[in-house]
Amino acid sequence: MKTPNRGNQSSRDEGFGPSDHGDEEEEEAATGHRMATRRRTQAMRGPPSTPSRAIVGSLHDAPIPRLPLTTPSGKSGSSGKSPRKPPSKSPSKSPSKSRTASPCKTDTTGSSSRVIIHRDQLAQMSPSASFATIELVKDESCPEAVRVLWENYMKLALDEDEVVPNELKAQLEEEFNTPMKTKGPVKRWSYAVGLYGDTDMSKVLETVVDVVKQARKQRDSHEPQWVSKVVTPIMSRLSSLASSVGDKGRRIEDVNVSSVLIAPPSLCPTSVVNGFKDVNKKVDYVLALDLTHKEKLALQSDMTEYRVLGGASINQTQGWTAFKPMFQCTEVKVDAYDPMIQLGVWSSAEFEKRMQEGYAMDLPIPVIAIEGDHWNFWIAYSENIEAKKGGKGYRVQLAGPVAMGDTTNAFGVFKILHTLKAIVRWGLEVYDPFFQTNVLARFE
Repeated sequence: MKTPNRGNQSSRDEGFGPSDHGDEEEEEAATGHRMATRRRTQAMRGPPSTPSRAIVGSLHDAPIPRLPLTTPSGKSGSSGKSPRKPPSKSPSKSPSKSRTASPCKTDTTGSSSRVIIHRDQLAQMSPSASFATIELVKDESCPEAVRVLWENYMKLALDEDEVVPNELKAQLEEEFNTPMKTKGPVKRWSYAVGLYGDTDMSKVLETVVDVVKQARKQRDSHEPQWVSKVVTPIMSRLSSLASSVGDKGRRIEDVNVSSVLIAPPSLCPTSVVNGFKDVNKKVDYVLALDLTHKEKLALQSDMTEYRVLGGASINQTQGWTAFKPMFQCTEVKVDAYDPMIQLGVWSSAEFEKRMQEGYAMDLPIPVIAIEGDHWNFWIAYSENIEAKKGGKGYRVQLAGPVAMGDTTNAFGVFKILHTLKAIVRWGLEVYDPFFQTNVLARFE
């Protein structure tokens, strides 16, 4: 008998000899026996652990989760939302020579927690804050302390043209090329002698030159960079200028409070009707008296017995700034937001602190709003009003603005320094006695 070739299917299909039919019958019988044995074994083992074709198919057909797509702007988009439209291209504009912040944005954010973005919204708070021109402080009904700040200090400095020290004339003309002109109406710079007393004039010149150069270089930078390179050098120079404007024994310090919130929250303005929430704002800089070691000890020694509003503090903050006698505040903006929103809230908190502590309310606050290159002066003060239900017995008024200089050229920087010197002199001559009487006397 010929042995069949079972490994070659084509040999069987083509039929090589009659003996193949017998072998096929034997093979079919053996195959049936093996299949029956396999069914019995499968029944004993139970269902197979391998998923059936239907289950496997359902797993493979399931949708695969997708990661958020990245838009050209670099922001991730979410499914179900239409892609963000690219901004429309506007005609190119020639770059401006100075940096000026844009007008305040007008869109609102959120519905459950409204955000204050308009000055008018501050009038709906308690205490309310409103804005007026500087002409308001000339009225006889204005508190006397406010008129003193304006007439005796700020107006004189703001109207002064002789703001460039004569000692630096040669160096300045060499640095900026003769003739030196101001921006705007063409006129020669006005020099004066003795503007900075015994101050190291080389340091003043270094500051002015560096600020002008950095302002040109940083005009397209973000706000922290602008503050660091353009604003900070000017504010830091003030501490060395205090000796040229007042008592040799008293100094002032510039304090960067950009990370400091108003505390406790009870000092923040509260909503009257419109549901504003968490009206807590920060500012960038304050000027403060630099206390002597004896004065610091007097303040800190009695803190265990003198706890104010849940925390020891002499101002509207807590923590490392709690014992700094702040008499001025500054906010910087290089974008489309209004610096007066934050300055209005910060000033309101200062007057609320005075109200709750029983300090005199008539002393104003010098306020500086910096928008790009341009520095503007404001005066914040409180006015007594009839207390309504749930409201305060006073409101905050902010009068201004008055241009106090800019960083587009050296003359503008000297103008800023000259005006800041007037604020420092007011702090030493007027605010210091106020602090001694209302605050420090409680701890001595």
